[in-house]
Order: sequence, then C-alpha cells, then structure tokens
Amino acid sequence: MPMHKIEVRAGTVAEAVAQALAQLGKDEEDAIIEVLSQNADFAVVRVSVDDDTEGDEEPDAPEEGEQSSRRRRRRVPNADEDTVELARSILEDLLKHMQIEAFVTPVVQTVEGPDGEPEQNLTLHIEGVDEETTGLMIGRRGETLRSLQYLVNLLIHRQGSRWPQVVIDIGQYRQRRQDSLEGLAFRMAERVRQSGRPMPLEPMSSFERRVIHMALRNDPSVYTESAGEGEQRKIIIFPAKGR
Repeated sequence: MPMHKIEVRAGTVAEAVAQALAQLGKDEEDAIIEVLSQNADFAVVRVSVDDDTEGDEEPDAPEEGEQSSRRRRRRVPNADEDTVELARSILEDLLKHMQIEAFVTPVVQTVEGPDGEPEQNLTLHIEGVDEETTGLMIGRRGETLRSLQYLVNLLIHRQGSRWPQVVIDIGQYRQRRQDSLEGLAFRMAERVRQSGRPMPLEPMSSFERRVIHMALRNDPSVYTESAGEGEQRKIIIFPAKGR
C-alpha cells in the first residue's frame, strides 16, 4: 500500500510529531511514527500515512475525557500496540498518584542490539513538567528515575508484557547521560591503549554498562567485560589481546 512520508525536526519528539501530523492533516492513530534522531537539543521524526486515506471521512469526535488519551495514542510499526498503551497507562497512573501533572509519550525505536541484530526499544517520555520537578524525578545520578522505571517494568511484566525492558526518560536525561558515558568510554579506552593495563570503571546500571559496551565494541584496540554483582557490577576495559 503506498505511503506518504515526511520528516520533521523540532525541540522534542512530541513537538516534531505534532508538527508532522498538522502538515499531513492526520490524527496519531492514522499514522506510523518513527524517531530518526534524538538528543538534548532536538528530535527528528518520520511520519507515514496511507496515501489512499486522503478522502476518508473525519472520525467521530472523542467523548469528553477521552480526547487527551486519544491524542497521544499512536500506531507503532512491528510492535505490540496493546503493551505500548498498557505501559503508558501504568506510568500516567503512577504520576497521578505522585501528584505530578504530566503526559507520557511512548516511542518505539529499532536499534542495533549487542549481537548486531536489530531490536526494538520502548521508551516512555515524561513531558510537560517544570525543571524543578524534572530534577526531583531524576534524582541523584538518576536513582529516582531508575526506581520509577523498575516499578513500571514490574507492573507491566505482571500483566504478561513481551517487552524485555521499558525505559523511562524525562528532560532528555537518558540521551544526555548516554552522550556523557560515550565520552567517558572513549577517554578511558585511550588511557588503556597508552598504559597497556586494564582499567575498571565505577559501578553502573545495566543501561549505563550497555552504553559503554556498545561504544567500544568496534574498537579493535580494546575490549570490555562486566564484573561484580548487583549494584557493584561494573565495566572493565582491557587492552586487546596480543597488544
């Protein structure tokens, strides 16, 4: 079926999606939304719609109280849409209990996995909160955000979710942290190359360790391994064998 696609760049994923849908004259449930790029400064999305839907009648207006939920619902390519909606609903309910006024934008991205094969990641972006609330929700070194993420994943998995893990982000914290960790990985790898000795990093979460592994996996001069248990699990960067 022919598709019409446009790409839009804006400050956040939500803003880019809104602009693209406005240009296409479509609702989110009529579109396929892909995040092409995202960092602390901007996001780029591709929005696709069926060309043969241009003449369709306008859908019935949502009942009062349903509009905000419908506005944020989106079709996700090759993903379990029921689980995406479940994850969004669980997080929004938790935010309400925390007396935090916000909305959640679910985004599914296809990325390259550790084995080189494509895999899908589901990220729930918390948006619409001020800087003070954002800082409180992130916590020291992301501890509060990780605790909230753990709770959401626990509730999702109890209902039979097929997602290995759902990531929660706010204020582009994950992207900023990823950029920082990649810089750290490259600097430490250079030290290992110069000294010829292994170098352990500080204990990190599974997300942070994965960033280090992925950043250095194509560097032939070093290799990485995880060591330790629980909260003390860390990455060690080794010089390549034979060097």
